[in-house]
Amino acid sequence: MTRPANPFAVSSAGEQYARGRPYHHPRALARAASISGVSRFGRALDVACGTGMSTRALADVSDQVVGIDRSPHMLAFAPSLPNGAYALSEAERVPFAGGSFDAVTVCSGVHWFDQPAFFAECRRVLRVPGLVVLYDHYFLGEIPGVPEFAAWTRILFDRYPLPARTPQVGDPRTTVPDGFAKVGEDFSADDIDMTHDALVEYLLSISNLVDAIGRGEPAAAARDWVRSTSAPFFDGAGSRTVRFLSTVVVLRRTD
Repeated sequence: MTRPANPFAVSSAGEQYARGRPYHHPRALARAASISGVSRFGRALDVACGTGMSTRALADVSDQVVGIDRSPHMLAFAPSLPNGAYALSEAERVPFAGGSFDAVTVCSGVHWFDQPAFFAECRRVLRVPGLVVLYDHYFLGEIPGVPEFAAWTRILFDRYPLPARTPQVGDPRTTVPDGFAKVGEDFSADDIDMTHDALVEYLLSISNLVDAIGRGEPAAAARDWVRSTSAPFFDGAGSRTVRFLSTVVVLRRTD
């Protein structure tokens, strides 16, 4: 399988990512616990952990946690954790012995992987009946009650298109990987109150903008365009409710 280029792995985007991303991860893990009936893990692995927000959330529900990412730029901004550690590693070649973990989690990363190789590694390092939790947080381009914002979002994505990704194996419309059974999934709106500054910082952290900046667009020019063109939606409002889609898919190792 041809692996798409990951803009977060080849740019120094860690600081922007850490500054701009909302901390939605505990809510997703709580939904995974409702799906699986498992609310705490002994030892858990967080793959494509980025700047460690997902690892921090996983550490709250695990005795021990390890976060791995292929980008040193991202890991440089990961927080220290009393029961956690980080390692530079690709998702398809995990540097741990077989049967080392009770759970593997991935937040907004599986679309960058060679997925057959990744799930083979999950099967190797998980104990039976260990869990794989795949969760994503999608910007829907909606501010409830402000329909004009959706039209602006279309302009944004025309200007800054989505980089190529691998189709997500965890999508319930696709085949469950060998050695796993699907426990369940959850798709729900996740509304977040954001100031204008917070929205700008978030948008500068998404792959569309990170990719454009990595390809040569000056970061200051991208920031100025996003800020100036989105400002009218916050005129007279300290914050707005921005709608995201939260998706959670839980798989269990069966053999």
